Amino acid sequence: MHWVNVEGYPMPIPVGGHPALELCNTWAGWAAPPSPERDWLRDYDRLAVWAGHVGLLAPAVVGRLREAGRRRPSAAGEVLAETRELRTALHDVLLDPDDTAAFRRVAGPAREAAAASVLETGPDGIAHWTLPDDAGLRLPLLSGARAAADLLTSAARTEVRACPAADCGWLFLDPRGRRRWCSMATCGNRAKGRAYAARRHPD
Repeated sequence: MHWVNVEGYPMPIPVGGHPALELCNTWAGWAAPPSPERDWLRDYDRLAVWAGHVGLLAPAVVGRLREAGRRRPSAAGEVLAETRELRTALHDVLLDPDDTAAFRRVAGPAREAAAASVLETGPDGIAHWTLPDDAGLRLPLLSGARAAADLLTSAARTEVRACPAADCGWLFLDPRGRRRWCSMATCGNRAKGRAYAARRHPD
């Protein structure tokens, strides 16, 4: 199974190894024909829950965002649309570093996230950048954009691979160069099953 129930919603199991890749993986089947059924982020409420699911936002923040989204559905819908655009652009530039148009579409919200971030110190004395609550409904979008910038500016960017399964295409980190599938338990086993069936019943 490639999903789990989170706050009453099916959510994809994190397999990418980085929050930015998990954002790309909220679309199922990049190589398959487009369909609304392939989108895990079907509304703003799911977007907020997903951001908490992958650790981009704290549970208390997620709860406040869900309430705000219900109060302001039009504004929430706009943020959802922008997040989907970021997702597509990030997917495209990760697989094609020369796609300058996709890079610009990622860089825009990434700059907004950087400008909104504040430097805070933690209980261990180690400082970290955070997005303040006053970012409001845009928090999931900006958190995803900041994660995207983090990945694109790190050496891990060169370790991104796409699952070769025809109905998948999920992205994941492959630092050792040995990983083929997003998940051996799902796509890997399905591929093995199809290969076995082909050997038993050749054309």
